[in-house]
Amino acid sequence: MQKIKPTLLNLRIALIPLFVSVYLLPLGLRQLGVPDEMRYGEIAREMVASGDYISPRLNGLRYFEKPAGGHILNAAALKLFGETNFSVRLMPALFAGLSAWALYLLMRRKYTIEVSALGSLILLTCAEFMAVGTYSVLDSIVTGFITLTLCCFYPALETRGWKQAGWLALTGGFAGGAFLVKGFIAFAVPVVVIVPYLLIQKRWKDLLILPWIPLIAAVAVSLPWSLAIAAKEPDFWHYFFWEEHINRFFSRTNAQHENPFWYFIPVFIAGTIPWIFTAPLPLRDLLKRYRHEPLIRFALCWLIAPFLFFSASSGKLGTYILPCFPPFALLLAAALSARIESTGEIRSIKAGIYLFGTIVATALLALPVIAALNAFGLLPELDHHVALKLTGLLIGLSLSLTGLISALRSPDPYHKAGLLGASSAILFIAAISCAPTEISPALGIQGFLESEQGHINSNTILAGDPKTTHAMCYVYKRDDIYLFSGVGEFDYGLSYPDSQHRYLDDRALESLILHRGDKRVVVCIKAKPGSAVKAQLPKPTYQRQWLKIWFAVYEPQSKDQTKPTPETR
Repeated sequence: MQKIKPTLLNLRIALIPLFVSVYLLPLGLRQLGVPDEMRYGEIAREMVASGDYISPRLNGLRYFEKPAGGHILNAAALKLFGETNFSVRLMPALFAGLSAWALYLLMRRKYTIEVSALGSLILLTCAEFMAVGTYSVLDSIVTGFITLTLCCFYPALETRGWKQAGWLALTGGFAGGAFLVKGFIAFAVPVVVIVPYLLIQKRWKDLLILPWIPLIAAVAVSLPWSLAIAAKEPDFWHYFFWEEHINRFFSRTNAQHENPFWYFIPVFIAGTIPWIFTAPLPLRDLLKRYRHEPLIRFALCWLIAPFLFFSASSGKLGTYILPCFPPFALLLAAALSARIESTGEIRSIKAGIYLFGTIVATALLALPVIAALNAFGLLPELDHHVALKLTGLLIGLSLSLTGLISALRSPDPYHKAGLLGASSAILFIAAISCAPTEISPALGIQGFLESEQGHINSNTILAGDPKTTHAMCYVYKRDDIYLFSGVGEFDYGLSYPDSQHRYLDDRALESLILHRGDKRVVVCIKAKPGSAVKAQLPKPTYQRQWLKIWFAVYEPQSKDQTKPTPETR
């Protein structure tokens, strides 16, 4: 494949403001979501507060679903920038940027600056990659480590001697980092990519030679914490290996997040918008003409093998296939550049612009309808910022559509692609910044709890359920909340004898309220208006119903009791 000349738009330079605008500046503009963001923010907060960076805890209870590596990184962000929403989301965003940077360096071994930058642009502006990279979950962090792992392994195949040893050491080091974030899956993904690739390339002897340096480096990175947690919490490895890996992957009757084998197909198609609209014909031609090239074969193994591996698992979440996005970006950038060089044809990019433009235009036309429905009270009650948010969405959609129109008019194919990515980024920023959080407890519970902050002090006894406890811990800076009405993911932590008292059944919670003495008790649970759970508890001094969340305050018994306030919405 011949190299192309630089184009009018330097995509490499454009990547920096794009990353800052999408992955950094908006991080603090919206409330933390539940359960994921509150969970990971709280685990990191408790690490900082306790100084214990070995044993992850949530609400003061042992939380062994993941190793401590990702939590330590999040805790470092909190230490550096304070306990803010920006800090909670910072590490996933930075590792999304590292994935794009590693992909760029890998592609530069074969392609020009513009083509390599296009690969990074495609990755950074895929819908799911943006969403996960600006949301506090561990998937973006582990994807960054896995991308770095594979991007270091490929150069090791093309070198010898000390250079190869260095690349292999980096491969293992990054794999060890991925292991500390999400466990053994960090080794499984590179293995299912590398083994088929070496077999296809007829380099099976390398399977006996190359793994040793990466293995030593991975052990060197992961062993210190692994030994420390084993000494401090002897049950960790048993629970983590059997329950969080073996049972979760193979169980057919009790799988967490159980979904059918084909689940990831629509997830991947939706997650790669807008670029999936440009992909069919260029990728078809790429496979016909260049499938024997080593880097293309490597990227195909990287895309297909993890996709099938995760599809075979009993439990599936849309974020699991995030490691498949870098090879998709590489292949599509190579395919588009090959098509442009060979024929000068830009119909595929135009098709992507038209199809994505249809989505943007439809959303733009829907805004007046949403505004009218809200004005007539036909939507869930929104706060007084709704007009401002709708205006922000209007501006964002208009700018996105303007970018797409400009892309159609541009004669430069790389300029077209750059504007398509920029339009996707603008739409994403508008959506996450202006979407109303008052319509869902998952989006708006942080603001609701903050509005009731005046009822909470250091002596207040708090009780929540699995749906609210993460948020109560994070907002009120507490790790001693009693669990009520189910245990959820706190089940394992509550199984320890020193923690069993933290769960209250109906009678125990009622007794706690009735015998609260000079303590204030606050109960915050998921309960609809008129719920039987609320009727079973004593009448609170103050209560507030927000959507499906019920917040009740029981003042100290030593105070003069006033007539309980009516339930408010």
